Amino acid sequence: MINMRKVMAAGALVALSYVAVADNLPTAAVFDNGSLDTLAALGLQEVVVGVPKQGLPAYLALYNNARYTDVGGLKNPDIEAIKALTPSYILITGRQGDKKADLEAIGTVKQVGVTGDNYWGGLSEHITSVAALFHAEKASEAALADLKAAIDSAKEGIEGEPMALAVTHNNGFFSLRTEPVIEQLLNVKSPAIPVGVEPQTRGARTFTPLSVDDIVAMKPDALFIIDRSAAIGNAEASLDVEALKADLAAQGGESINVVYLTPKLWYLSGNGLQSVRMQIEEVTKAL
Repeated sequence: MINMRKVMAAGALVALSYVAVADNLPTAAVFDNGSLDTLAALGLQEVVVGVPKQGLPAYLALYNNARYTDVGGLKNPDIEAIKALTPSYILITGRQGDKKADLEAIGTVKQVGVTGDNYWGGLSEHITSVAALFHAEKASEAALADLKAAIDSAKEGIEGEPMALAVTHNNGFFSLRTEPVIEQLLNVKSPAIPVGVEPQTRGARTFTPLSVDDIVAMKPDALFIIDRSAAIGNAEASLDVEALKADLAAQGGESINVVYLTPKLWYLSGNGLQSVRMQIEEVTKAL
């Protein structure tokens, strides 16, 4: 049987006219916050049986109730809790890679995410593939069309050609961050990296550290900060924004617009119908 119902996403961020929702759909334990917000936007939150509540952003509060089982942390899935749920699918990202074999012993594991240099193409494929697991391909296509229209409208509202620099903050240190939402979806340019600033490799991780002097030398109109420390709950190490503004001003960067982005939205989520829309709104509001 097919039930037709009006769908309004959490926070009224996305509103589709009608979505066909089939009875007896597969169920899923979902470790990807972007997929959680996509499913909610499509009116499919009922297929979700388990979520990692320890890393749940505030905008996904609809999943923070007893109807959904807590399946552990983003890097430490609760194997026994997932096993008890017997989900049809377990949606994971690279953060759960170390536990993939354990999860595959329980059920069908789908690693989701956006790959490739074409962010919009990868995002569209990602969202459609998640929706397809629950027979909602057409609904996802309609939602993507709405999202594309919102992005195009947002781009038109950006005045001039601002230069934006995105960085990750972690315990007092900054590193360059490539943000396709800013650079590709909104076509906002980023400033050149100063001569002498080189990528560094630690283990499997490569990053480009930036000092306050480096940031001032790059002369961005806007400095977008994703605070990893705050996102993972390390409040004592989270960024003191006013202190950073003072440091920038002392080096001649008083005109830089410092924008503190919502930590969990940007560091622990993204690539979803709702999260991308929220990210677009945060960036364009600042510009």
